[in-house]
Amino acid sequence: MIKATLKKDFLIRNIAGENVLIGCGEQVNFSKMLILNDTATSLVSKLQQKNGATSEELAQHLTEEYNVDYEAALADVEELLKQLEELGVIGISL
Repeated sequence: MIKATLKKDFLIRNIAGENVLIGCGEQVNFSKMLILNDTATSLVSKLQQKNGATSEELAQHLTEEYNVDYEAALADVEELLKQLEELGVIGISL
């Protein structure tokens, strides 16, 4: 089971009609701006609401919100979490 936690100082903002995840610490690092699609926005919002979430919880959220197959949702969630971890946006614990 993978648990993801959004690092502090990251916020979702709507800029020119796009949902953007931006780091807004002491020094804003514009290389940390990520354009999110609706699904990624929904998942990152879930991470903001809680003190992290498991990949299973996020996949369940997708099945409820988008009416998709759980296994496909879980694979998509795990891929997104991997990408966000590589970009330094989230922390992962097992």
